[in-house]
Order: sequence, then C-alpha cells, then structure tokens
Amino acid sequence: MSNKAFEFDANEWLIAFAGKSVSEGCMLSKIVVRSFGILLVASSLTACTMIPGSGPSAGAISREASEQYAPYSLVNVTTRTLAILKSRPLDNLSTIFGQARKANSSAIGVGDTVVIHIWESAQGGLFSGGGGSSAEIPEQPVSVAGTITVPYAGTVRVVGMTPDQVRLRIEGALRGKAIEPQVLVSVTKNLSNTVTVTGEVATSGRVPLSPRGERLLDIISISGGPRMEAHQLAVQVTRGSRTESIAMEQLVSDARENIYVQPNDVITLIRQPRSFTVFGATNANASVQFDESRLRLNQALAKVGGLDDQRANAKGVFVYRTEPAGLVARLTGVPLSVPADTKVNVIYQFDLQDPSGFFLLKEFEIYRDDLIYIANSSLAEVRKFATLVSTTASPIAQASSVNRLLNN
Repeated sequence: MSNKAFEFDANEWLIAFAGKSVSEGCMLSKIVVRSFGILLVASSLTACTMIPGSGPSAGAISREASEQYAPYSLVNVTTRTLAILKSRPLDNLSTIFGQARKANSSAIGVGDTVVIHIWESAQGGLFSGGGGSSAEIPEQPVSVAGTITVPYAGTVRVVGMTPDQVRLRIEGALRGKAIEPQVLVSVTKNLSNTVTVTGEVATSGRVPLSPRGERLLDIISISGGPRMEAHQLAVQVTRGSRTESIAMEQLVSDARENIYVQPNDVITLIRQPRSFTVFGATNANASVQFDESRLRLNQALAKVGGLDDQRANAKGVFVYRTEPAGLVARLTGVPLSVPADTKVNVIYQFDLQDPSGFFLLKEFEIYRDDLIYIANSSLAEVRKFATLVSTTASPIAQASSVNRLLNN
C-alpha cells in the first residue's frame, strides 16, 4: 500500500465534526485516533527503505561494480596498487615534443620585413648617387610567394633562406651589372620566427627567437613571468595540431621539461588551482584547495577533520577519479574494450580496519579534482532507523493517551 493511502486531511476532519453531537464527535475522534496510529506505524515501516543518507553504502558500491556493465571499476588499494600508480608515466613535454633545439630562427619567412644595403667598389656604378657608391633598398615584406624585389637583380626568392644566403644570391644576380657589389641583408621584423605567449603572464604577445635558441622558461621570463604562484598554474604548449600541458611546478623542478621552443609555438599559462572535494561521514563536507605539490590521502582527510567516529565505515573510504583505461586494466587485471588512453571512471577503496591501511593512506597521492567519499557504517544506519522509530512512536503514544481519555 502506498503512503497516499494513509494521507490525512485536517480540513476533512473538521468538516466531519461539523453538526455532530458530543457523543457522535467522541466516537468519530476515537476512530480518527486509532486510524492515525495505524498511519504512523505503516509510515515508519515504509520509511525503512527511505532512511536519509549522504551517499551509497560500501556494499552498494561493491555490488554495482560487480555488474556486467558497471559505470566504473572498483580497485581495492594494496601495496601492489600503489606500486603500479607510482610507475605510471607523468604527463611530460620532453617525451611528446622532444629535446631538440629549435629550427633555425635566422631563416626568412613570409611576412618578414627585410632591408637591403648595396655597395659598389667605385663611383659611377648602378647604385652611385649623391657622391657615394652605395644605396639602401627600403624595407619590404616578404610576399606570399616568398620573394622580394631588388633593383637590377629582379625578383629574388628568399623564403627559407638565411640573410647570408640571400646576400650571396643578390650579389650573384648583380655581378656583371654593378661594380664589385657588396650586399648586406637585414631582417627588421622576423615575424615567422616568433612564439606567442598568452594567459597568466605579465605581458602577452609575440616573442622573437634568437639564433641561440630559447627554452620555455626563457620565453616566460621574457614575457615578465607568471602573474601568480607556480602551484596554481599549468603550462600549455601548442605546436602544430598538438596541445599538451604540465604543471608549472613540474616545469620548474624538472630540467628535462624545460624544452626548446619552436617558431609558431603557442605557450599559454593557465590558472588551475588544485582542489579536492569530500562527502559522506567526515567531520566536514567541503571543497578544499591545497598548495602542496604532492598531497597524500591522510593529509587530505586531516584537512577536513578526519572521519566521523559516530558514522564512518572504516572499510568504506573511497576516492573517485578518472584514469586511462590502460592503467585501470593493469590495476584490475581485466582488459577494457576501449583504447588504452581513453579516460574511464575508477573508484579506489581503502580498508582502515586493517592497521596497515593507514600506511596506504600515507602513500596514496591525491590529484586535482579528486572526490573523497566516506560511507556510513551499518551501525549508523541502525541509529537512524531507531531515531525514526522513536520519532514515530511518540505521536502514537500521545494518540493512545487521547484514546484512553475519550474512552473514560
């Protein structure tokens, strides 16, 4: 029977009493009080399956994980689990982009601006004038076709060439026309050999590259440095069609990650404050930001006051996270039917009734956006039910007293 079968309308009760005699009213009251007692008992029994809680029980999480199409994998954390997690490769730029020096930044590209100076060994030549024997060709941008124009030398292709190579080409084109020509090629705006820096830096914009080669930290420093502390930032590098990022702290602490930049790279400093959330039987449910470069689970629990002694299930400490499918397959020993780099849901479970479980907490690292959940103990659920019965029984006892008064 549904709860609606026991709904009681006070207005209908008042209407029923209207026009009744005292004896009829007392008789109706007896019926109502007795019915109300039945209502409360039935409601308390129905509520046994509707006891309020802060989340699923440890048993419910385990049962769903065993289903054929479970939306997550459940991993019981052991020393083996920690060994696999520690051996996981970190996100890194050196493996993805390599450690090679940048391409030659002296090469001229489309859009660059160049200036040509030409000298002749004697007056009276093509470029003599004003009492001198030299001329300056005003700066001109390299065309889309990769060329510039030089008087008497015609259209000269310069794209992909260094200034010295362009010099030799122009001198060759002028030989036999000018008097022992000497040429100087200067690149005044080398737009094709720049990187773009944006995000949380003091000065965003294009940064020109020098022939010696700049690394990531060089470029960030030239741009005025980051605008906030390193633990709040990630460094993202876009090269061609590929984009990868690492924590700023990792870039600073690991020299291998300070890779050489390449022309047309886009470097972005992204604000990524690190935080985790905690729900369930703890002394505080909250979202907590942390500054530690490596935060362990025992430290994370301490930040919220630890487990609630009255409610927590020591076997039901869980960490929710997404992990690469390849890693989850290693942890569970069960291959997944998705590519190894696909992110899948995983729940890590800790048993703190085992004294050695606290050593596992000290070794398990908490990542940004992790969710920690502490399930309620069975005893806590019993207490809830007992409170519900007690709350329900009190009106029944009062109704019984009223019934006795009516009978008297």
